[in-house]
Amino acid sequence: MKKIIKGSLIAKIVLVVVGLGIIYFVYSSFVKTKTKTTKLYTVKTGNITQNVSSVGNVIFGNMAELNFPISGKLQQVYVKDGESVQVGEKLASLNTATLSQNVQIAQNNYDTAQQKINAFYGQSAQNVQSAQNTLNQSKATLSADQATLNATPSSSSNYSTILAKVQSDNAQVQTDQQNLANAQPAYYNIAPLLDAKNNAYINLEQAQSALSEATLTSPISGTVIFLSSIAPNEQVGASSQGGSKGIASAQSGISNVAGNSFITVANTSSAQIFAYVNESSIASVANGQSVNITLTAYPNQTFKGTVKSIEPSSTIIQNVVNYGVTISINNAPSGIKLGMSADVNIITKSANNALLVPNSALIYEANGKPFVILNHNGKDIKNLVKVGISNIYFTQITSGLSAGEKIVVNGNSSFHIKTSRAKGALGGKAKGIGKQLGL
Repeated sequence: MKKIIKGSLIAKIVLVVVGLGIIYFVYSSFVKTKTKTTKLYTVKTGNITQNVSSVGNVIFGNMAELNFPISGKLQQVYVKDGESVQVGEKLASLNTATLSQNVQIAQNNYDTAQQKINAFYGQSAQNVQSAQNTLNQSKATLSADQATLNATPSSSSNYSTILAKVQSDNAQVQTDQQNLANAQPAYYNIAPLLDAKNNAYINLEQAQSALSEATLTSPISGTVIFLSSIAPNEQVGASSQGGSKGIASAQSGISNVAGNSFITVANTSSAQIFAYVNESSIASVANGQSVNITLTAYPNQTFKGTVKSIEPSSTIIQNVVNYGVTISINNAPSGIKLGMSADVNIITKSANNALLVPNSALIYEANGKPFVILNHNGKDIKNLVKVGISNIYFTQITSGLSAGEKIVVNGNSSFHIKTSRAKGALGGKAKGIGKQLGL
């Protein structure tokens, strides 16, 4: 009985000790939290940029997506993927046996039509010349008989005979003049021949055009960045790939290279970035703004760029209104390729030698006015400030503080602390920079 009582007493003592331990742990944690040491920051000056961040892809401003406008069997490809080409250089060709035959047939038909016209005009010329000769002869006869009539007295017995002859000569001249007019080539006689010639010429042009389109040549100097895997003697061209031919738009190059192009040539020195910026940020983006670019393929390098153009119309992406922005790359690497991924930071505002405070030091009143907690001689004082531009980690103070003053950066339980989660100019490096500044 005593053993049972003793065991029960020990269990109660253990429970009390455990309970006291839990109470101490909770109290200790609470006290530590409430007595957390205030962290101070000495206000400094520095440079700050405010930017708009986005992701995009590499495009080429000068790019040609090429395909045969006509269908046919591939004869030969004269270039390789990655090869440099010049304007007018031959890239690939179709089998031209049938096309050449069509040209020859069309040429023969045109020549025949021309020969018929020549024959018509040749015969007409002979008829005109013959009619002209006859008219000249009748006029000469009339002239001689008229002279005889003029020399014969009216009282002469031959006068009436000669007069009748002159009258007959006049009638003949009129008849020969009409015959000469009739001998001139009439439009209604030549029109069918001219129509036949025009039709033959159109057919000849079409056949010659088809023959020329059987050879792809480069419209620009650049590098072959895409080459179809279609093999010789396989069908290629308009019926199988859309028949596109010419200079491609920059943006379309990302998605259409493999679909509509047999060969794509690009001037890689014209590399650009195409990115979408949502409507909440696009108002601060403008042509000519500087851009910091990071390519996924070159993670340890930052490239400089400039906003080149902004699309006037929007594009809906996942129910969000976006606007396409084209950014030039000032120092693109030689190995840059179409479609490479890129992170871009468009610098919309900047300030040098600005007074900067960490975002965690800013507190906002209910009316939205910002202030900081100024630590003066160990006392915390509410201090209203005016702010300028900001990024992910810092905010510019335009008035209300001076360099060298100390402010609270980890807040106070009696104030509402504002923190920023927006992606800014410092990006993933912000934490490291803050650590260097003692934050």
